[in-house]
Amino acid sequence: MTIQRQLFAPAHWPTWLAVGLMYLLAKLPQRVNYRLGKALGELFYRFAPRRRHIAATNLRHCMPELDHKAQKALLRKTMQDQGIGLMETLRCWFTPIDRLGIELELVGEEHLQDDGQGIIVLGTHFTSLDVSGALVASRFPADSFYRKHKNPVLEHVFSRARARYGEPIHRRDVKRALKRLRQGNRLFYLPDQDYGIKSAEFVPFFGVPAATTIATSTLAKGGRARVVYIQQQRLNQGRRFRLVAIPLAIPSDDPAADARLINATLEENIRLVPEQYMWVHRRFKTRPPGAEKLY
Repeated sequence: MTIQRQLFAPAHWPTWLAVGLMYLLAKLPQRVNYRLGKALGELFYRFAPRRRHIAATNLRHCMPELDHKAQKALLRKTMQDQGIGLMETLRCWFTPIDRLGIELELVGEEHLQDDGQGIIVLGTHFTSLDVSGALVASRFPADSFYRKHKNPVLEHVFSRARARYGEPIHRRDVKRALKRLRQGNRLFYLPDQDYGIKSAEFVPFFGVPAATTIATSTLAKGGRARVVYIQQQRLNQGRRFRLVAIPLAIPSDDPAADARLINATLEENIRLVPEQYMWVHRRFKTRPPGAEKLY
């Protein structure tokens, strides 16, 4: 991808310096990268009170079976894993995925094989998301939705990384996504954040009503596509990934039931590696009428 001349203007030099630093960090040995990420996450735990509060609130409501001591220990591991995931993502942005030295165990890859029908590949917000997505897409290329970054230098860097494995599609260009699905392409989609009440249903997430998008059903119907969930696990301090492709019976005639199925599948994944989920997001930001705010 050619770099536009205007991106070299003096106003962008500080951003290029930051990109250079990210590049150098990305080239650290995997073992050092992991340890540095954990140390960075420890700083998040100590000096990011807002995100720590959000994560603690989510864990308190989603895992009430854990006592206070166990929740606090999981909270600390969660914050540490944010740093691990950040450093891991840098490696993924600046290094070809096949040169990261990651041992991949991909179970159920037959569900991702090209058979002429479009496939919606469901990713979810684990700290290993970027690496997991790249590991899958390097074997089974997939388009993805994106939101343009306001900083043109960072937009160039992110677009370059994003376009390696499929076509980046602006998040509002649903028509383009449906067309690509009908042509038999794969679409990487993330359905597990709180996008507001529009086009959403309140369905349980760890027993708590959560505004959950029904766009997965809409895309599957409109794109005549099938849906496959990617279960994620980072193992052996990031040296091995176990990813499982799980076909889901979506779309059905009930979008709310589809949303419940996605949440239930995600819950099973989280219970395998609870510290690796991004609990720092306000998953229960949108509340049912009359319900108290959680954050």
